[in-house]
Amino acid sequence: METSISASPAASCMLSHPLTSLTPELKYAIFMCLPDVPSAKALALVSFSFYHTFLDAQSLILSQMLQNEMSTEMLRDSLTALQVSQIQVWSKSAVFNILDGYFAGSLDHKLHKWRLSEALAASKIHQCVEFFATEFAASALSENPTVRGANAAPTFSEMRRIKLTLHRFELYCNIFRRPGHDRMVRNKLDRNRLIRPDPISAQEQRNVFFDKFSPWEIEQLGCIHDYLVQEITTPFNDVAKHDVDWGELSIPYIDDGESDRIYHNSRKESYLARGLEFLYRLVTANTYDARHDILEEPNPEPCRKRMSRDSLSDVLRSQIEGDGVPLKYYTEEEEELHVRPAFNSDNDCGPMEAWRWAHSESTRGQFYFRRDHGPLRQRGYVMWDLKRLIDWHLTEKPVRDIISRRRLDYFGLKEKDAEWREQSESWKERSRIWQKGGRGWWAPGDESHIRWPPS
Repeated sequence: METSISASPAASCMLSHPLTSLTPELKYAIFMCLPDVPSAKALALVSFSFYHTFLDAQSLILSQMLQNEMSTEMLRDSLTALQVSQIQVWSKSAVFNILDGYFAGSLDHKLHKWRLSEALAASKIHQCVEFFATEFAASALSENPTVRGANAAPTFSEMRRIKLTLHRFELYCNIFRRPGHDRMVRNKLDRNRLIRPDPISAQEQRNVFFDKFSPWEIEQLGCIHDYLVQEITTPFNDVAKHDVDWGELSIPYIDDGESDRIYHNSRKESYLARGLEFLYRLVTANTYDARHDILEEPNPEPCRKRMSRDSLSDVLRSQIEGDGVPLKYYTEEEEELHVRPAFNSDNDCGPMEAWRWAHSESTRGQFYFRRDHGPLRQRGYVMWDLKRLIDWHLTEKPVRDIISRRRLDYFGLKEKDAEWREQSESWKERSRIWQKGGRGWWAPGDESHIRWPPS
């Protein structure tokens, strides 16, 4: 539904004021200097004169506001995600046609007639991008991959790189999510029955999306994936540890630090697929009830399934088989054939050099999202400028020395086993309560918050 400025300007602002007597040209110039779309909407509600100035040049004003908020590449991703969401009857061919225009560079945000609802949605997503980019940089730079200690603040180009990747993540979610019922095809004989679209397979996702980016750009997406999984783990585990319904379903909340166990939690992956706005609300919720309500929101996708049976981590890992030749032995012809250049413009070679260092021993089927490279992705190693990498002396050190993890000793294994036994007992106890009709928050020895059915 289209969002419009339906509210009338406040009565207190309808009185004579020097600003309201400005010419339309000056009012328009004021609009064009505002930092974001919500500010433009707020100014339009100041008075009838500003309101009509906004209506007369709405598309131009909104386009400029979005340019003030984000770069051209980010706007390109936002516009592409918007066009995918506006497909009336979803089909693979319709999605692929939009992607063809995206990679061909034929989508121009300046020519698009922006409506207020579209611009507000794009601005809201970018605010989420700003939040997660700041948090990601703080987390990744909390220590460098070689020596513990403080790091310099991220540069403009580094933050731009992180924001671009977050926009790319949002674009991926919009493209490969299953569409809502309102855009599915109705059966010709039985109009009440919706025809479900075929899922976009991992191979098709690689063909139409991933194969258009350089390996280090895909690895950047892997860094964001790992970070977002880490971010939602706290609110997710809070509910999984205490909710009676989740206990009846035996949903695990113990993370043992192994990437396979964490990343292949299908519930976490389905929450990631809902996009940045949902994730922002989840990670900023600071109470159990708020977290529970968000996690229990009805999934807009039919049958609570993803667009594809493959999650983002599954697709990233399901690369084609390589030829068995490590990258360091590639000839120029082989590099030109198998290592794509960067899709987004980047004047710094830091991400490419970091990727080459980390994958010199990798064959073609291991060019990104390697299982043993989790510690590198946690530090965002393909996000940083070359100067930072030189200061770290990163590429001078063997990759194996940095990614190696100390295995749990005897006492560590005993402690982990005790945690798993405690989780199993928790499931049994909550299942017992669930069978009796109890619902709500539970903790060992505390049933005071359980909601029991009437006697």
